[in-house]
Amino acid sequence: MTYVKSNNTHYLYILLISMLCISNTIRTELSSLAKNDPYPLFSTLDLGSKYLLTKEQLLYKEPELAEKKKNRLNVSITPFGQNASRGKTIKGLICPVNLGDPIPCPDEADVPLGDLVGRTGMIPLLYGQFPEGITSYPGGPTGYLTQAFNALFTSISTPSTPGNLNTELYIDPAQLFGYFSFPIEYRKRGVRFELDVRLYKDFGMRLQGGVSSIRQVVENTINLTDNDVMFPNETLGISGATVNQVLMKQLDNIATEIGIDLGNVIQTSSEEVRLNFFWRDAIDMNSDIENGWAHFLLIPYCEVAAGFSPSKARNPNQHFAAPFANNGHTSVGITAGMNFDFVQTIEIGGEVGFTHFFKRNFCNYPIPTSQFQTELFPFKADISLQPGNNWYFLARIAAYHFLGNLSMHFEWVVLDHKQDTICLQKDDPAFKPEVLAHTTTFKTKFGNAALNYDIAPNIGLGFLWQIPFSQRNAYRSSTIMVGANFTF
Repeated sequence: MTYVKSNNTHYLYILLISMLCISNTIRTELSSLAKNDPYPLFSTLDLGSKYLLTKEQLLYKEPELAEKKKNRLNVSITPFGQNASRGKTIKGLICPVNLGDPIPCPDEADVPLGDLVGRTGMIPLLYGQFPEGITSYPGGPTGYLTQAFNALFTSISTPSTPGNLNTELYIDPAQLFGYFSFPIEYRKRGVRFELDVRLYKDFGMRLQGGVSSIRQVVENTINLTDNDVMFPNETLGISGATVNQVLMKQLDNIATEIGIDLGNVIQTSSEEVRLNFFWRDAIDMNSDIENGWAHFLLIPYCEVAAGFSPSKARNPNQHFAAPFANNGHTSVGITAGMNFDFVQTIEIGGEVGFTHFFKRNFCNYPIPTSQFQTELFPFKADISLQPGNNWYFLARIAAYHFLGNLSMHFEWVVLDHKQDTICLQKDDPAFKPEVLAHTTTFKTKFGNAALNYDIAPNIGLGFLWQIPFSQRNAYRSSTIMVGANFTF
């Protein structure tokens, strides 16, 4: 085994050592915090084009075309659309088989987007302590929550008082009695831009950005409470008719009291801006061996990146709003990978990445006051939010000009977001931020299938489909992109 470039061995050693040290140094290249769009793409290009390496690869495949190919700068303009209406819960769905005897649904079951971390419970709004300095539910002594508490819990077998209710006796584990389900339609449309520049030899820079519009519309509000049911099944249980009258039918009024907007949300904003610096190389392997070994290019690469969100963070009091990019959190990361370009056939390779997000403070943020509360919370606090890190693994296969001027590549991606850390800026034993933090992890698997057609040596048109495979506490988002790519 020999190398054409005498200094390539040195580069390879540096890369391999860097890959071994990733877990202890800089965090990896940038994925996203948004469970609706956890791995945003900015172009339809394959690995060689993104790293301005195609000209060097063509020297071994199509020398005549290599003479016409540029390799200093690439510009990509890529409109896209993203849709979702279903996802999978964080721990799997509870099937409503029999009240009091729920069984877990199969893992493949999808749920409406409004139910990812559980259906919306109304009875739990009456649970938990009051925060310091507060002596009643929002709305005061004559508010809707106070009226609901008096109607439900002053005549039960073991009466309670506001601010002291925290028994699981009246919480339906099947999330039917006293719960809403919210089917949501998610749509995202926009355009993204990417500028790739080769700065010096094997070193380059990438700038990414875009603008998009997100539309989340509640298709229905489904009350799952049976009017004729008593829960629990005891003589002095609370009745479905009463729950419907004082809680379920008062949803909009209660939301107004606790300061939550349950309306549809349509917003347009800039997306995350990313600045990346990369190193890559193409090492010629087996070109001078005549004993049957495959001739290929070994392509190691490494990329460090930073991103910031010029858009405003999601308003936590808009219940059905979706975040743009990292919801205002700055991020840094690094990617390292290896590609094998078999000169006569295909390319295969893979990479690993890790993204770190920086802490932000949020004011007036809804926080649970009981472990039984889901989605809606009656009180708010000022918090500090440290997002968990993202890890991802990617495997790739590609074929350049496999049919005339048509190229393809497919990537299989596994992404894992670790649990966030949520802390109160001012201690208050009534709040339970850890309950909310437990709902912040998500995992997703998807594929990126792309076709790129060269209409000229340095002009190409591309199509990419990001295909959802499986999720956990994430949107089942499908993304379609079409792009125009120009190399100079």
